[in-house]
Amino acid sequence: MTSTYLLYQSYAANLPKTLSRISSQSEVSSAAQYYQANIGKVTSVDDFLNNQRLFSYAMTAYGLSDMTYAKAFMKKVLTSDLTDSHSFANKLTDPRFVTFANAFQFSTTGSVAQQAVTAQNANDEDDTINLYTQAQVNKATAAQTEATYYQANIGSITSVDQLMANPRLYDVAVRSYGIDPDLMSKSTIRAVLTSDLSDPNSVANTLNNSNFQTLAAAFNFNTDGSVNGTAQSAANTATTVYQYFNATGTNASSQAADYKSQYYQSTIGTVSNVDDFLANNALVDVALTAFGLTPSLTSRTLLKQVLTSDLSDPNSVANQQTNAAYKKLAQAFNFNTDGSINGSIQTTDQLNNVLNLYSTTFDDALQASNDRATAAYKSTVESVKTVTDLLSGTAYSFIMSAYGLNSDTTSKYTLAKILTSDPNDPHSFANQSHNAAYIKLAQDFNFDADGNAKTANVAQTNANLKDTVTAYTLHNGGVVAKGATATQQQTLAQTESNYYATTIGSITNVDDFLKNQRLVNYALDAFNLKSANLTTTDLRKILTSDATDPKSYINQPENAKYRALDVAFNFGTDGKTLTVPINQVQDRSDIIATTDGYVEQTMETQAGDQSTGAQLALYFLKKAPSITSAYQLLGDKALLQFTQTALGLSRYMSNADIDVQAAMITKKLDLKDLQDPKKLNKLIAQFAALYDVNNSDVASTSPVLQILQGSASSNGIITIDPITVPIRT
Repeated sequence: MTSTYLLYQSYAANLPKTLSRISSQSEVSSAAQYYQANIGKVTSVDDFLNNQRLFSYAMTAYGLSDMTYAKAFMKKVLTSDLTDSHSFANKLTDPRFVTFANAFQFSTTGSVAQQAVTAQNANDEDDTINLYTQAQVNKATAAQTEATYYQANIGSITSVDQLMANPRLYDVAVRSYGIDPDLMSKSTIRAVLTSDLSDPNSVANTLNNSNFQTLAAAFNFNTDGSVNGTAQSAANTATTVYQYFNATGTNASSQAADYKSQYYQSTIGTVSNVDDFLANNALVDVALTAFGLTPSLTSRTLLKQVLTSDLSDPNSVANQQTNAAYKKLAQAFNFNTDGSINGSIQTTDQLNNVLNLYSTTFDDALQASNDRATAAYKSTVESVKTVTDLLSGTAYSFIMSAYGLNSDTTSKYTLAKILTSDPNDPHSFANQSHNAAYIKLAQDFNFDADGNAKTANVAQTNANLKDTVTAYTLHNGGVVAKGATATQQQTLAQTESNYYATTIGSITNVDDFLKNQRLVNYALDAFNLKSANLTTTDLRKILTSDATDPKSYINQPENAKYRALDVAFNFGTDGKTLTVPINQVQDRSDIIATTDGYVEQTMETQAGDQSTGAQLALYFLKKAPSITSAYQLLGDKALLQFTQTALGLSRYMSNADIDVQAAMITKKLDLKDLQDPKKLNKLIAQFAALYDVNNSDVASTSPVLQILQGSASSNGIITIDPITVPIRT
């Protein structure tokens, strides 16, 4: 009879070729085709259990064929809540049941659990928020640039026509007073600017909008268009700039705050009385904001009473306010009770105190405002189910700003067409627009052609991502920098894992992935392929292979070692990310894992028909890469039998305390050796030799046994050509 080791070697020497041969067997191939064609049709756990071909195939794939009869038991396994440590499956000692339940998406009621649908996944949501934040900064920076230009150049204007001819000055001047220069003709604006406001029949006075009168009053143009002195007084220039920030929606920006601080510092000394101060909105804005008061909600009458209060009088208005901010405001100025100034309006200390408070309060308010805006967006978009919901809610203006869109040129109808475009279809509306903002918008949202939120197209599912990070930790061992200490290695490894986990979600196609060498290196480390020296072309072939197609690149025996890498990603044969199915009991990677498991189990069964020892050895070979704890060996009967035999441990050890059993194993076996192919092979050879010793039906014919009986050396080393196996006692 053939020895256990030689039989094992006949399968394991070229495992990829063996698996390929078995998968091509007509019965195995037919079963796989049926499973792949029908598992997606399953709608409930009963549907699955009642389809004997599907159910028995899956049970075999996960090494549970001996439990196929126990459908009621398996139903409880499949409908267990795996997040609950007390659920039925989690309370079972055999880990195969949890693995089996994890491979399917059944709810606790037995229906197929729906994948979460969302208008945006987390990475795209963050992307939109970052775009919004940057858009706000860009808008404020642009406003600051224009305001600075206006201040520097308005003084050189000597006629109304000169102002009209300068588009930058003209835009600031008109927009600052609530008038859209794009919607109003220049001839009308010229007539307004040259109006005699004392004439009730002038253009400014006859237009039904007080903004035109305010605009005319802000400039010093004669009726013939000439300038009376300067085009604007310093005060009117300051007011124009202040209102420009309001008109452009950038009043709450840090740029506007910087302007107001500078203006306050340079202007406050020119104030002659309390009325003069209250008439200057920019100064009042800074002062009130500094003390946490809202300018638009604070009565000017009350302000005057507060500022002119006698603070030594407990009955004065400032002292009577329940809000202590009013008293602090009064203390920051030196107004007499009649509104005049006592010495200077503010001392240097008072001035610096107001500016420091303004800076701090404004920054806090700005951050709070940004936080409210992003929180409101997140809350809205995470509950959106349709495009209509998105465009009718508060998220609409947020999106328009984030992607630099204008309602005058991009209607809601157009937005809906963009959002329902398939970003992967070159003929879709968004892609055919050749508008970068439209294309980006389509890519960042998940709506189907009917406008309903759907699952996202992702490079990796959450389960695949988790498995990749786990594999990285296991295979890479945290060694990411030579010469680093263990603590440094751990920190660096965690940094790489964090980067990978937060970045992989932004990948939309295989080429983007391959361009990011940091992601590629992480994946190669995770799947122990760093030494394979794969080129970008090789990786693209691997990642775009269809693992369900027997003729694909990845299914050739010589490429089998790359299969796990391919299956861990969700790229189609065209290189684009695939959509996660909504109502499917298994996703792509689980289907492939099941069919692979079936082939492996078939191989082990066929080997077991000739030798149980060979079957155990092949099973251990499959499980070894994921074994990191002795308790894993103790929790699996087949692994335990292999371990007891290979290490020469009595089966009666199972009567001992579990921790004692674990210690007995780790005393004789360094679990890290299981990650070393050479050391693993030695262990399997040792198992095979001892297995044959313990089974008399092999005794008379086993070459290994003959070696054991006649060739053991005094130092306890048995030589099995070509492997030297230490026998540990």
